[in-house]
Amino acid sequence: MKTMISLLKREFWEHKGMLLWTPLSVAAAMICVFIVPFLYGSKLISAHTISRVGRMKDHTQQVGDALANTYMFSSGPLLAVMTIIIFFYCLACLHDDRRDRSILFWKSLPVSDFQTVLSKLLVASLLIPLIFLTIATVMSLCMLMIVSIAFSTQEVFIFKDLLANEKLYLSPLLIIGILPVYILWALPSLCWLMLVSSWARSKVFLWAVGIPLLIVLLIGMLKQLMFQDTEMQWFVDLILGRGIGGLIPGAWLRFEDIPLSTYFPSSRKDFSWGQIFMTSWQTLSSLQLWIGVLVAACMFYLTVRLRRWREAA
Repeated sequence: MKTMISLLKREFWEHKGMLLWTPLSVAAAMICVFIVPFLYGSKLISAHTISRVGRMKDHTQQVGDALANTYMFSSGPLLAVMTIIIFFYCLACLHDDRRDRSILFWKSLPVSDFQTVLSKLLVASLLIPLIFLTIATVMSLCMLMIVSIAFSTQEVFIFKDLLANEKLYLSPLLIIGILPVYILWALPSLCWLMLVSSWARSKVFLWAVGIPLLIVLLIGMLKQLMFQDTEMQWFVDLILGRGIGGLIPGAWLRFEDIPLSTYFPSSRKDFSWGQIFMTSWQTLSSLQLWIGVLVAACMFYLTVRLRRWREAA
């Protein structure tokens, strides 16, 4: 256990810029951009919008409930950056130490290849999402406070109703509660990228993306040559979706063909993070999910074997 904690700390300090400073910088930039219209007031916000806010004086409870229910949506861009960070971290995590020959140093330590590869998988699947979700929650709360202060300048005081609303506290907890579901759906993508990182001598990105694209292209050509009228979308979802797209939060929507109306009903009053939480966990009964986990385990095993016997590049 101590060895694994030390390996996780090593990964964090080696990639501190990517894992910590990048999300902090993106969050700070988003807050700065978000606060500009409120600083300049009527110069950037129309008088019609300001008057609409003023008419909310008698509906502070409904306004507070709506804000408490949806304020975490502002973390969407940060979660998109998280997907990119995880993608490039997995591509580089096992390739860089072979490229700069630091693998020779790490192999001289009493740490097995299994522990090393597992630590990198834990960073990609658990540590990075937790860091990004924590920063996203703080950023979303800051934006919510900015909106609340802006409302108070129009004599719409929602702080009391907002702080008394349980959704304000439950929303980030429910999102973090979906993390195990995200990890299981993302495992095939994570292990595929790490396998390529352990195997490829160069052009890691081209190998990781090019091989799935080439397979889809070959299947399409074979379909045309054999004059088959079969649906090819299944192959695209399986190879490209599960191979690369699993890193995207909420990708199981596409994999399980869950309609968006299940998550985002037409009425904002009907929206609930609890519904998203329950629906996401229900996908654990999917056979497709566990087949993907089994395939990911095989790729993880191959990654460990490749690291064990691959010569330093």
